[in-house]
Amino acid sequence: MKSIVYLQSGFWKSLSANNSREGIRTMLDVSDALGDSCVITDATEEEILQDEYLKIIIKQKAYQRCDEHYVDKTIGSLNMNNSSENLCATYMLDKSLVECQNLEQKSGVLALNAKTVAERSYLFKGDGFWLDKRTRYSLRYITFKEKLFHPCNSLIIIDPYLLIDREVNKDGEVVYPGIANNLESLLDAILPQKLDVEFNLTIISCLNKTEETKRVYEKIRKCIKKIRKELPIKFGLFYTDKGYNYNIESFHSRHIISNTFAIDSEDGLDLFNNSGYITKNNPAISIVFPRLFGNSRQDMVKYEKWILSVKKYTSDAKDGRFWGIKENRLFDLVEQ
Repeated sequence: MKSIVYLQSGFWKSLSANNSREGIRTMLDVSDALGDSCVITDATEEEILQDEYLKIIIKQKAYQRCDEHYVDKTIGSLNMNNSSENLCATYMLDKSLVECQNLEQKSGVLALNAKTVAERSYLFKGDGFWLDKRTRYSLRYITFKEKLFHPCNSLIIIDPYLLIDREVNKDGEVVYPGIANNLESLLDAILPQKLDVEFNLTIISCLNKTEETKRVYEKIRKCIKKIRKELPIKFGLFYTDKGYNYNIESFHSRHIISNTFAIDSEDGLDLFNNSGYITKNNPAISIVFPRLFGNSRQDMVKYEKWILSVKKYTSDAKDGRFWGIKENRLFDLVEQ
């Protein structure tokens, strides 16, 4: 799967004019540069060859030349053609902060200008960052929101134990504690308030019984409407057996995958529930940005494998083992 980065020449000229080469090195991890990305840029061949640092960032044959209006045309058509590649691309633009923010808020893509790179330098570091679940939940939420500025338009959640518990409340209604305690707070932290494109959500989890899929789907749908009334969303819920192995990976671990970031946890995705401190073994989770440059190839390979595994599983899911829609634009980025 190729990451696409749209890089306007004006972005680089502004970055170079206002930062020393060492300053840029501090912000951008050059070791991996854009070697695994397809860079589409309006920078000329001469400009690339004359700028030693830009020549490193845009490696030989890893870019495509475009005319000066191409990137703007691509941005202008984002909510019209809903191209999966472009809705999962990174945009490094010669535009104002307001213009970049508008693009992020409307389309759920990452849009940077030369001034915001320093503020989000964590996006280009191979190790991403860690969130220690031993910290009180309210502080975890604040840390997450501050460190992970995460425009996104698609999401995959894999947690086999998220929905397996069920209870009967005082009114005799069957409820699933994982929705109220874990999933609602997690989605509230991640989902954008609204988008001009449809948000894609895929959830894979065990259920107490296969036939409960539709009931749980409806409860999650109501949960989403409660916290995001204005967000257009396509949602699919898929049933899996505990420890299910589907060709590539086991679905034992917990993962969150979006078009901009990935979260891994061996110890559950109860990131923001109100149970206070969590003191289980290995309570830290890792958050990385595998589709952005500066990240290790290992993260990208793992990201690709998980998406491919989920794509295979969902495409083969039979009636009764899923409810809602099977599509997710992230699936378009890997070959089955």
